[in-house]
Parts: sequence; C-alpha cells; structure tokens
Amino acid sequence: MSSLSDQLLKAGLVTEEQVKKAAEKPKFKRKNSLAKQANKKTTKKSTSKPKKQAEQSDLAKFYGERKQQENKEKQEIARQKQEAARIKKETNAKINKLISDNLLNDDAAEIRFNFVVGTSIKYLFVTEKQQQDLADGKLAITFLASKRSLIPVETGEEILKINPSKIVIIPANE
Repeated sequence: MSSLSDQLLKAGLVTEEQVKKAAEKPKFKRKNSLAKQANKKTTKKSTSKPKKQAEQSDLAKFYGERKQQENKEKQEIARQKQEAARIKKETNAKINKLISDNLLNDDAAEIRFNFVVGTSIKYLFVTEKQQQDLADGKLAITFLASKRSLIPVETGEEILKINPSKIVIIPANE
C-alpha cells in the first residue's frame, strides 16, 4: 500500500475495502469520463420539471420578439436618416444648379461692396451697374462652395423657398 492510503486509513477517513477497491480500479481516459458526466447532466435535465422549460421558452420567445422589434426600429431609423440625407443632397444640388445658372459675378469688377453675414463683414467685387442694382434691390448675394456669388433677387427668393436656412443677402432689404 502507498503511504497516502495508509495515512487515510489511520485517520479513519477510508476503510480497507475502499483502499483495495481503489487499487484494483483501472484508470480510464478523461474523454470517457467527460462523456459520462455530460450524459448524466442531460438525463437530469430531461427529468426536470417541464413547466420550468415552458417558462424558459416563453421568456426566450419574449426576448426574441423584443430583439426583432428593436432591430426593426433601428432599421426604420437608419432608413429615415438615409432618406433625409438623400433629400438634403437633392435640394443642395438643385440650389447649386440655380446659383451656377444665374451667376452674375464679373471678373473685371473693381468696386468693393461690403455686406454683413451674422457678425462678420464680408465683401464682394462688383461693377458700377451691379453696385447700383444691389442698392436698388435687383441683385442678391449668396455662397456657392464658399465663394461669394451675385445672383438676381428672384433666384435668391426661390432659393429661400427651397431651403430657408441657406444664406441669401438682399442688401436693399437690410
């Protein structure tokens, strides 16, 4: 006998029969013992109360439905964002086309025309006729790709109808 089994016998924790049985028992592979343990666990689960399983399946069903609903809501929000972005892109393209089609800027202009945007003073070079038309309210100023643009006042009003937040300055109205 090994010293450990002797010590267990002396301590009274095991009997001689148990020591002999342990010495005779062949060692088995770990895979087999894991498979047996798994089989024991599955048999225990199958003999448990069916009511508990039904409750768990109802709870799982509820969570599944809630997750589906949340996914639908997320998809709807994403779709709405995409639609809003598409509409904004279309309106910006329409406004940019209006401005570029009606652009009245003159590269030879030498008169500096000052105007206010928010709290800052900006300027635009105009001709004498354009300066008089700005004073009479026949022309407006807006921005196209951060460039100051001179356009007819009718075009400026049309732009404001399409997008009221677009900056359109009509100096005669100020």
